[in-house]
Amino acid sequence: MDGTVLHYDDTTKTGIIRNDSGDRFDFASADWKSSGNPRAGDKVDFVASDKVANEIFVIKSAVQLNIGNVTDKLTGFQSSDAGQKISALFTHGLHNKLGFFATLAVLMSLFFSVVEVPLFGSVSLIAGATGKLMFVLLVVLAVSFYGGATKLYTRVLAGVVLALLFFQYYTMISDLIDLFRYGRVGRNTPNLFALFQFGALINIIASVVLFVAAFFRAYRSNEQSL
Repeated sequence: MDGTVLHYDDTTKTGIIRNDSGDRFDFASADWKSSGNPRAGDKVDFVASDKVANEIFVIKSAVQLNIGNVTDKLTGFQSSDAGQKISALFTHGLHNKLGFFATLAVLMSLFFSVVEVPLFGSVSLIAGATGKLMFVLLVVLAVSFYGGATKLYTRVLAGVVLALLFFQYYTMISDLIDLFRYGRVGRNTPNLFALFQFGALINIIASVVLFVAAFFRAYRSNEQSL
């Protein structure tokens, strides 16, 4: 008889199986003939006797069922319209070289030191929640440029990234001004711009190129993508 494990208590070593007709059967771990412990959701074959299940063997484990469900869902999504459009971003080659490589340059520059403050150390743009968010958005933007995503999507992403970068620099400069105001940067620093490192220059140049690529350069879109 076929059924499904509804419950198993590892403390008492007992459980309940329900067959396809809805009848329930108690069982003990001694009647479990397959390897491993019973799991709720396991599909089993068993011998029924007076509402007790004996000689229980697993047909398909709950783990296998879950993996199968995930695989089915992924397959279904890939065959859907949205899945095909996302897949098209990776399968039709590089569409916008300038935007793609500028995005990668901005992304890598997040890890460079942009400011070196005496007594406080160096600061990079990747630090903090805003930096992590920019990293994720830049990865998505790079994919958008690569696959030729719709111009609107790409420009919105680029605009959000550039706005976050502006916010990062605005916050950084405000903090540096406060440090100068209270004399915490040392006497040998003439002005706050002397604190900025080469990483800031790379980031700013890459951001300008990204802005030009997203908003002024001719855009080659992929009609099959998002």
